[in-house]
Amino acid sequence: MDVITTFLTLETLMQLGFGSLIGLCLGLTGVGGGVLIIPILQVVFGMQIVMAVGTASLISTIVKVNAGYSHIRAGNVDWKALKWMLIGSIPATLLTTELIVLLNNHPSTQSIITVVIETTIVLIMLFALLTMYRKYRCADSKQTSKSYSNKVAVSAGVTCGSLLGSTGVGGGVLLLPAFNTLLGVNIKKSVGSSLVMALVLSALTALNYSKGGQSDITTAIAMSLGAVSGVPIAIRLLNKFSDKQVYLSTMVIITIALLMMFI
Repeated sequence: MDVITTFLTLETLMQLGFGSLIGLCLGLTGVGGGVLIIPILQVVFGMQIVMAVGTASLISTIVKVNAGYSHIRAGNVDWKALKWMLIGSIPATLLTTELIVLLNNHPSTQSIITVVIETTIVLIMLFALLTMYRKYRCADSKQTSKSYSNKVAVSAGVTCGSLLGSTGVGGGVLLLPAFNTLLGVNIKKSVGSSLVMALVLSALTALNYSKGGQSDITTAIAMSLGAVSGVPIAIRLLNKFSDKQVYLSTMVIITIALLMMFI
């Protein structure tokens, strides 16, 4: 009994510690939801990929309530761009999550779903890393406002919603580049807008995965509690960071997560 109690205590402390790291990364760069949580849940806690996606979505939802509210108060949200992105992403997320849970419950398609999700996550990370690197190189030049059509924003929302619903990855590595590169929102408002949007989509994803029994609520609560301490520190740091420093921090986090996925 003493050994079991000690193990559970150590496991809880690990979950709280990793949660603090995720909260710091999430508040500073918008990256840290699925990108960091899923590799940690797989590598450190030995979760199967679909369970990791469901648990990561639940953690992201809880953590992003605090992070999203902090960015709203700081004025780091582009509400017009966010509205049109959500119109496209909400139905896409709901449909995708329902399909993934359904296919994962059948032994004949379970292994295929695992490979597809893991491969998609790696490709998304590589795409985001390339996008952030290009923006990092141009960060010293003044960023001008970029006009976009509502159809472009809705289409981007459909794509991001589908991918986030199937992989749990999207806040920092998909939504952030979509707001910043495609829609021309400045980097700090892109961080805030992507967090608020990811909060909505992660909540929908977590709901559908949890209904299908694909989430570990105990782990999610412990890691979320740890993340609470990291977010406020990150918000204060963000106000002191230059755009270039934000891009560099984002690239470092994505690279670490990529290495963990390959492990």
